[in-house]
Amino acid sequence: MKWPTLKPSLICDTSVLLYMGRIEALDLLHHMFDPVYVPTWVAMELDAGRALRPDTVDPRSISWISIMPVQNEVVEALPPNRLGMGEKATIAYAWRHGIQVVGLDDREARIFAQRLGLHVIGTVGIIVEAKRLGLIAEIRPILKALQKQGFYLSKELAKKALEMSGEATE
Repeated sequence: MKWPTLKPSLICDTSVLLYMGRIEALDLLHHMFDPVYVPTWVAMELDAGRALRPDTVDPRSISWISIMPVQNEVVEALPPNRLGMGEKATIAYAWRHGIQVVGLDDREARIFAQRLGLHVIGTVGIIVEAKRLGLIAEIRPILKALQKQGFYLSKELAKKALEMSGEATE
């Protein structure tokens, strides 16, 4: 994705916020995107996650995140799909409101959003772009931290991310 000169808007699904929060890198989103939106459905999914793991991020407590309600008719206007409600709400809001970037990690959700003409970035893409923008020095320790927190990262994606970041693979 060619990065615009001004910060693009972003709407995030659960996994991006969950893992960026777990590695204490949420501020990267604030430095890279403006505004940052989170659908109510995603906030509720994170609420449920806090019941299991209290350190799960609460987007309502972050001043630069806007929680956005997504009407059922907006979600129902999407082409047929088998995505979860957080993903549907994220994609539907972006599609309806012209949000520039959609933060999604789920492969099926990413493909669906791209078919709708949306620009998609995942957690790893955010980390790679943060390095390109000079916000972080290295991605390797961040990728390892993500994996330690339970983030699935294929060898192929890790290798590609390291190559794109100019970091030699091990």
